[in-house]
Amino acid sequence: MSLYRFEWTTGFLYVLLGPVVWGIVIFMMKKGRARMLLVRHPLRPLPKDPPHVTILVPAKDEQERIHDCIESTLRQDYPNFDVIAINDRSEDQTGAVLDQIASENSRLRVLHIPRGNPPTGWTGKNNALQVGTRGATGDWLLFVDSDVILQAGALRATVGECIARDLDMLSLILRLESHGFWEGLLVPLTGGAAGLMYFVAFTNSNDWPKVAFGNGQFLCIRRSVYDGINGHASVRDNFCEDIALARLLKSRGFKPRISWGIDFAAVRMYSSFSGILRGWSRIFFAASDGRPWRSILGIFFTFLCGLSAYIALVWGLYRNIHPVHWAQGWLWVGSSMVHLVLMTYAIGLMYEWTGNRRRNALLFPLGGAVLIWIFVRAVQQCITGKLTWRDTHYSPVKAV
Repeated sequence: MSLYRFEWTTGFLYVLLGPVVWGIVIFMMKKGRARMLLVRHPLRPLPKDPPHVTILVPAKDEQERIHDCIESTLRQDYPNFDVIAINDRSEDQTGAVLDQIASENSRLRVLHIPRGNPPTGWTGKNNALQVGTRGATGDWLLFVDSDVILQAGALRATVGECIARDLDMLSLILRLESHGFWEGLLVPLTGGAAGLMYFVAFTNSNDWPKVAFGNGQFLCIRRSVYDGINGHASVRDNFCEDIALARLLKSRGFKPRISWGIDFAAVRMYSSFSGILRGWSRIFFAASDGRPWRSILGIFFTFLCGLSAYIALVWGLYRNIHPVHWAQGWLWVGSSMVHLVLMTYAIGLMYEWTGNRRRNALLFPLGGAVLIWIFVRAVQQCITGKLTWRDTHYSPVKAV
């Protein structure tokens, strides 16, 4: 093949991997979002005698955030609920903060798990939630992470939707708080990548029985269903227990669903660059059954379908200066500009839909490069099977 023909072939492949792929991505994102707009205003009315709900909040070394989290759970305008907070082996003042709040509000009970490693075969969070549910009296259970802040109507909105649609589980995708440059750049981008990689929207379709996704930051489940699958004991060694629960429920014919919920709760996932790298590589590792293939595909997609736009633009400018064919340079430039417009629009939606600034999409060359590094770290964890999380070492680990 001549160099001339090779370049035309490469250009054709680039158009397929760049502009065409991002056009498909935009279509999928729009359709998926429509499928996931379950919980929204105006809220569904509650029945005359609403079911009792127990909110469970596991916390390990969360002294800075736990007060606001617990207070937000206690401010729910739902008429029939209680709260259990589980102090999971904390070495800071988390336990003391919880005890102080409990002394002032009878709705709150606090359980303390002594310091040390969790039981063999359990992750810390799964053990904490299993311990917490033993004392739960609710007909429904709402699991809330300790870095989440709820709006007053969050519980009412969720339970009303579950009852109206006869759901067995409903989890919300929350607004992503960003208090720094790296948080604002990376957390929405990695979240959007996860949504695409794991086909999150198809959780809400019965036509895809093997596709299910849950968000443990805010996950509401019917107590009878939870007990029927043996609770968190059924996913005891999973670091993405939320996804594991959703998959298990759907495989057994139950109805797990996921909804956008940025109007009802917010979460600050990570507060540092290193925390983002560790946290999201763990998520991509665990959510892929400990197998590296999705992360490897993520690396290739980010480079071939994302960062390639900038390479194509530079090559097109070069070809205009050093032409082989009069149209070749302009075709490269034109294709790359279409690619950049579509890609930036799609990535901008990822930021906007999570409550962040759309203009961060313009920094994709930087964000995409870091995203590749996160995928590389996830692949490394898949190979070694070793993971350190919340100061606890797990080796070997089992994922979802």
